[in-house]
Parts: sequence; structure tokens; C-alpha cells
Amino acid sequence: MSHRVGVVGGPALSLGFRLAGLRPRVAEHRDQARALLTDMLEDRKWGVILVQENLMPDLESLSRHRADSGLPVLVPVPAPSRERQPGEAEAYVAELLRRAVGYRVRLR
Repeated sequence: MSHRVGVVGGPALSLGFRLAGLRPRVAEHRDQARALLTDMLEDRKWGVILVQENLMPDLESLSRHRADSGLPVLVPVPAPSRERQPGEAEAYVAELLRRAVGYRVRLR
């Protein structure tokens, strides 16, 4: 039996995973995430469920729903952050260009 990858997160995180081809479940708060995870844990098709870490419920409350095999594995992922260090975006783009072109490009 093959298992699937699931995602539970807020709208911003879910958008990114949707663009990657997954079908995330959107949760606005921790109680909503707990309800979604409870439903997902009852379905044996999930092998890994990525959960936005600030929405991750208490794992003990979910443990009784997990299969004896230890699946699915719940993996916390950081929430998207809009806070960036000055110049971080430019440095990232410059590094991507350097890799693609083969030398450094000065952005100005």
C-alpha cells in the first residue's frame, strides 16, 4: 500500500504546497487544525502529514488515533514569515542568478 503526503496549515503555507501539487487542508487556528488532523488520522492513506508548527495540537490528544505502525508521521513545518532581514531577498535572487549564470550579478 502506498501512502500519501498531507498538509495542514494556514492559507499562506497551504498556497505554497498547493503550487507544489499537494492538496492541503486549511486551518485558521489550532482547534480547527486538531479537527482536521483527527479526521486525517482516521483515514489510513496518510504516511506523512506536514503541520504548520504554530497550529500543531497537543500530540497526546491525537496519539490514540494513530495506527500501530506509527503512521502517519506528523512533521511540524515553520509558519511563513513576512519578516526579512534587510537585503535578504536581494541576496537570495543574486545567489539564484549566480547558480544559473555561473557568475555573480550585481543587482541595482
